[in-house]
Amino acid sequence: IKAAQARGDPDTGTTYYLHWLAAIERIVREKGLTDARTLARYRDAWDRAADRTPHGQPIELRPEDLA
Repeated sequence: IKAAQARGDPDTGTTYYLHWLAAIERIVREKGLTDARTLARYRDAWDRAADRTPHGQPIELRPEDLA
């Protein structure tokens, strides 16, 4: 995160989350636990689930989110 900020990355409310997500995704790819395509599929599914979830409620993935 410090390196990204040194490159001029803005420090916004989502920046911290996005950097942690990128780091976790890199680790699971490097360990061979999954691939970039699967990670993108779940990231997109999570976005769809979050879009329909009212603020303050738990986000639940449904099978159709992964379609």
